[in-house]
Amino acid sequence: MLHQKNNTQTMKVLLILLGCQIARLLNGRIQTAVDFVSTNHKNTRVDWFLSGGVKDGSANTMSEAEQMARTILPHGNANWSVILDTVATNTAQNFAIANQTLNFTLYSDVYVVTSEFHYGRAKRMTDRIFTNRRIKWVLSPLEERDSRYWETIHIRNVDADLERVIHIG
Repeated sequence: MLHQKNNTQTMKVLLILLGCQIARLLNGRIQTAVDFVSTNHKNTRVDWFLSGGVKDGSANTMSEAEQMARTILPHGNANWSVILDTVATNTAQNFAIANQTLNFTLYSDVYVVTSEFHYGRAKRMTDRIFTNRRIKWVLSPLEERDSRYWETIHIRNVDADLERVIHIG
């Protein structure tokens, strides 16, 4: 008798949660991510890639990734696993480390969680780093009074930031 192996894979999603040095914004991203997963992927295997180190001059001794894990894990379930990137200190590094660390073919969907005001810059980077990968976005609406101003400054550095982390041919 011929036995056919069941090829149905369990749906598995990847959620890349970007850190932020401003605690209020970081907590907004975390809450947005937890709400999104709890609502849309209740019974789904979810790998959380929590990306954020300790910024130079920061009073924090705990990385942003570790802070995120402490907040997220109490909401978790057996379907959640956490991967910590405690090294990245900027958006380009967040994505470069994720690209080097993760096997994207394992996932039915890949989501990036960040702030709405940060989306334009983050998208430019994912387009260059995650080539030929379909990325979905989950955006926190929370921002500071000057967040959009600072994004107009930081977006000027996208090419230089990318050059530092990857070789673009």
